[in-house]
Amino acid sequence: MTTSFNLTRTQIAQRVLSKVIKIGAVTAGSADADTVYQALDLRLKEMHKLGTFWRKVTTVPVTFSLSQSIATASAGAGEILFPIKITWSNGTNDDPVEIIDRVQYAALEDKVSVGNPEKVMWKGGSEFVFWPVPVADGTAKLLYHKIADDTSAGAVIDIDVAMIRPMMDLIKYDVADDFGVPETTLIRWRQESTKAELDILKLGRQRVDYKPVAVDDFDDRQP
Repeated sequence: MTTSFNLTRTQIAQRVLSKVIKIGAVTAGSADADTVYQALDLRLKEMHKLGTFWRKVTTVPVTFSLSQSIATASAGAGEILFPIKITWSNGTNDDPVEIIDRVQYAALEDKVSVGNPEKVMWKGGSEFVFWPVPVADGTAKLLYHKIADDTSAGAVIDIDVAMIRPMMDLIKYDVADDFGVPETTLIRWRQESTKAELDILKLGRQRVDYKPVAVDDFDDRQP
């Protein structure tokens, strides 16, 4: 028994191209394959940014320095999708820092207030703005969700294996115009791609232990 099944980027491109131009084989360097590879990378980046998560893309810890009297600091990590947790330490405890958005940061009245950071705004990329401005040098510890890796020839893609089939339905629709797929087929593929997006959302949903339900919680008057 094995649980290691997966498909490489080249194998996925071959499956997609077998649908759009009815061929049986594809080489990793062909122009047609490049079209599929580009569409695949675009989907991976877009879907993650839209909030469609899968567990294969890991959370990553990183530590970076904060300077006294300077609000902005760089985590030095360029692949941050979303920050999950940030703490601040001036040499003793790791105190939690609330992650806020631009609107909440704009609402702060005294942005040059000095103290131990309590809130932080992510500017995008690797830049963070802390409030209050650090009263002394310190260290921030960041846990973040990483952007899906770019695809590469001969390697499996950075996606949960259960999502590969619906992802192929998305990619074949994305490249259909590039290969002149008839409009009647496009209509059917559009419907399949809509269902594929929903399937990927469901497959990425977190599963947890069911909580026990007391007998008294049931209403015996209900049919």
